[in-house]
Formats: sequence, C-alpha cells, structure tokens
Amino acid sequence: MRCAIYFVPPADDPLSVAAAQWLRRDIYSGGKASCVIEGLTDADHAFLTALPRRFGFHATLKAPFRLAEGRTLHDLERQLDNFCERLPPIVLGVKIALIGNFFAVVATGPEPDLDFLAARVVTEFDAFRSQLTEIDLAKRDVSRLTGRQLAHLMNWGYPHVFDQFRFHMTLTGPIDHLERDHVATVLAHHFGELTERPLSIGQLVLAIEPEPNAPLLVHSTHQFGVRRQLRIA
Repeated sequence: MRCAIYFVPPADDPLSVAAAQWLRRDIYSGGKASCVIEGLTDADHAFLTALPRRFGFHATLKAPFRLAEGRTLHDLERQLDNFCERLPPIVLGVKIALIGNFFAVVATGPEPDLDFLAARVVTEFDAFRSQLTEIDLAKRDVSRLTGRQLAHLMNWGYPHVFDQFRFHMTLTGPIDHLERDHVATVLAHHFGELTERPLSIGQLVLAIEPEPNAPLLVHSTHQFGVRRQLRIA
C-alpha cells in the first residue's frame, strides 16, 4: 500500500463532479462517472484521460509513498488532522491550461501561501515516508530530470517540490500539438464557468493505493481549522 497527501475539492463541489465525469472516475468512491463528452469519441476520450484516471482529480502535495517502518496509517491520519486544524483556507483563481504537453487546472498567478503550504506538507510528513529503493528509481526516467529535480527526488521522494512545485490538477495525458486547440475547446465546453470562480483550498485528503498500480482512492478528508475528520474508506 502507498499513501499520498492531496488537495481535492469536496466530493459535492461542482468542480469535483465535473472532473469525475471528465475522467470517468470518482476519486472519493472509486465509482465510474458517465457523461457524454461532446467533441470526442469515446475511444479518443478514454485515450486522453487514461493516465490521470488512475490517480483521480487532485493536486499533489505529498506524492505517493510507502509508509516507513514503525509508522501506521492511523498515525498519519492523526498527524494530518492536527496539521490541518491549524490552517486557514487559501482562495485562488484557477484556469485550464497546458503544462508542457498535458492540460490541467492551474492557478492563474503566483500563490506564495500555497507554495509555502506545499513545502510544509513535504517536510513535515517526510518521516512517514519509506526511502526510495533501487527498484523505485529504476521505474523513473531520471534522464529527463534536471539536476535540481534529481536532488529533490533523492532527498524527498519526488522531483517536483519546493522551487519545482507548481499547483496543478491533471485532466489529460500527453496531447499531440495538432490536437491541442480542439481538446482545449472540448474542455472549455465541459467545465464551462466552473474554472472562472475562485477555488477554496480548505481541506487536504489522505489517499491510498491499496495495491501496486491500483487506482488511488480518498481514505479520509481533513478540514482546515476544525477538529473533524470524515472517513471515506
């Protein structure tokens, strides 16, 4: 089993609902969410969303990791509760944009408070993370990483942290440059005005991968500023 700390909007948030329909999977329940996607065939849509479907709609703060020896899921839940109850919500503007060759929901501008939160999650929960093995490293194409990203991977288990962090909620896999304008139009039609309203980050979730390569699921949600926890699975 692997664990991850993500931001995911509440299950009933319209953005979560639309994203579950787009990815054809609800990260909270694990159930399929069917919806007609105008402008794409079922086969083309399934191909575009195959990679992000397994991880569900989320923003990574602490990438998936195996628990260190002597650490338990209950310990991690309890510390995440204590961490979140001291946090104020962060409100940011978002849009759908390309990151490299894939589309994602991203912040409209710099968000230093969010960057600081992400850095804190990386460092304060690293004691729960088992160190990467040679097998873990062999599964990654480290040749694509910069020196800075490789150092982050070795030290923190993930290359896109601290100065390499960018808030994003992935919607597609890689898209050929000839298809990007069309996919952008399809996404804009599906999500409509949902990405034009402010997004409130007021909770973190603990997600789990029950077995290797299984779809990730929300295990528990942890609200900012309150002593309350909702167990999902």
